[in-house]
Amino acid sequence: MNVELSARGLCEVCHSYVPSSSDPSSLIEWHQENIEAAQIILSHLHQEISISIVVGIKVKSAKALWSKITIKFSSKTFTNRGRTWVQWECPKFTRKIEEYIKECSKILFDIAGIGISLPPDIMAYSILGKISQDRSKYDHFIDSMVLSMNSNINTQQILDKLSELIRNKNTRRDCQKNTIKEENGSRPYSLPQTNFHIN
Repeated sequence: MNVELSARGLCEVCHSYVPSSSDPSSLIEWHQENIEAAQIILSHLHQEISISIVVGIKVKSAKALWSKITIKFSSKTFTNRGRTWVQWECPKFTRKIEEYIKECSKILFDIAGIGISLPPDIMAYSILGKISQDRSKYDHFIDSMVLSMNSNINTQQILDKLSELIRNKNTRRDCQKNTIKEENGSRPYSLPQTNFHIN
């Protein structure tokens, strides 16, 4: 994020509000840079994290976004690093995979924010290790991911693949439900059998 902002000459707009200059062209240029910087900042945040950052910011301001991120992740103390890492290690995988994906994304963002750096493949293996607690459901997924891993693998790829797996499962489940409904609706109605007795 810092590299991209610097490369585009947008660092200054992240630390300043609307200039007091009465020159219309200067104001237009500042607003354009502000929008571009804000878009870059948000593009580097996971969706769930960007929502938590944007909440409470009335105006889409690069400075406001940057300030909130700085406040959230300014502490790189030993205590904060330890607390964040414990959060990553403690959560156990549950059958609610969607919640697990959101929680992983949130903690990974915190880890990056306080400067904890580990090889991406190790972090990816950590995620696979957690979901291996339910191998009956994810055994094939884990094996396929391990076999396809390369030096460029990272946690986001694992989480994206997990999300894709869940979407596909939900789609198949919905299709099966619709098929059953259609089959039940197309069955002809038959009168109940009645036994007549003639005396």
